Amino acid sequence: MPLHENDNDTKNCFDKTKKRVYCVITKEKQGDEKLATISDVARLSGLSVSTVSRVINNKPHVSEEKKRRVQEAMDALGYSPLQAARQMRGSGSGNIAVAVPTIMNSFFACLVDSIERTCRTYNYRTLITQTYGEKDREEEAMELVRMHHADGIILCAIENDWKKLKSYGQYGKIVVCNEYNEDCDISMVYSRQYEGFRKASEYLLDKGHRKIAYCTGSHSVILQSQGMNIDSDRYSGYLEGLNGRGVVANPKWLFSGVGNLEDGRRTMHQILQMSERPEAVIAGSDEVAAGMMMEALANGVRVPEDIAIMGVDDQPLASILQIPLTTIRQPIQKEGTYAAKEMVRQLTEDNVEPRRKELDLELVIRQSA
Repeated sequence: MPLHENDNDTKNCFDKTKKRVYCVITKEKQGDEKLATISDVARLSGLSVSTVSRVINNKPHVSEEKKRRVQEAMDALGYSPLQAARQMRGSGSGNIAVAVPTIMNSFFACLVDSIERTCRTYNYRTLITQTYGEKDREEEAMELVRMHHADGIILCAIENDWKKLKSYGQYGKIVVCNEYNEDCDISMVYSRQYEGFRKASEYLLDKGHRKIAYCTGSHSVILQSQGMNIDSDRYSGYLEGLNGRGVVANPKWLFSGVGNLEDGRRTMHQILQMSERPEAVIAGSDEVAAGMMMEALANGVRVPEDIAIMGVDDQPLASILQIPLTTIRQPIQKEGTYAAKEMVRQLTEDNVEPRRKELDLELVIRQSA
């Protein structure tokens, strides 16, 4: 295998464990780290660029010896077929943007972790940006695609209208995770919220509770057709569970804008001041449920004897609370993995049609309800 000792961009190293000479990319003259290219693979393997391309694309009529040489060169350079695909297509950044409301929320932290781990296995970097639930910040995240700082973006919450988001599809790929509507022009990964919340209501009814409160992080819930909106589907599922058993929801027990632990404490304090209290509550998240539980116990209210509390998500804290939390488990890791893989599919395959991936919610029964 030729060593090309006079190449300015490479240096030769001897691997004593494998007893062979290989080539390592060093720094460019500017001091920036140079990424390996298909030409580097060809030079190191002693083959032509066209032969290396045939090996990478699994074309026929390439000998096993040449395949071995190309693979060894790719391994030595840290070069991957997906990196090759990006270079052949002329796409450039190798970055995938990920937009979340806040990384401080455990749900989004777990979701981002799953997305980033999956992207790394395909040699993509992630650019994490927090929107804080603001439309302008979400647009700033989308600008990363328009400015070619990212090849695509995974949106884990939606603040702007869908028409505006779709307009950025001319600049790069878009995948929506944990949100959805009826649109078929954007790939979406989400869970069946309506069915999950209906089953949650039915479970509480089966436990003998008739007065069931509901919390949501949204500031208002507008009922829409099923499959149009995550907040609407959750609330509709809750109502359907009650109505199916002849129970009418009390509008006084609908609490909106409840999104974190302190909101949960505040809401439980509000419940405890009511002349007619609910017997159970479906919180909007495990974090909210934890705040509600803390406030209830601090006021001598027993959980679940005096009030049952159900969370949403099954975050790590759910199982380690003073009273382990019954919760609606969202398949967070699967959502993140599927969203990342869908983005990679769109970036590396030609003529890709958008697709939807639906996952099931699961009721995890512990002691709080």
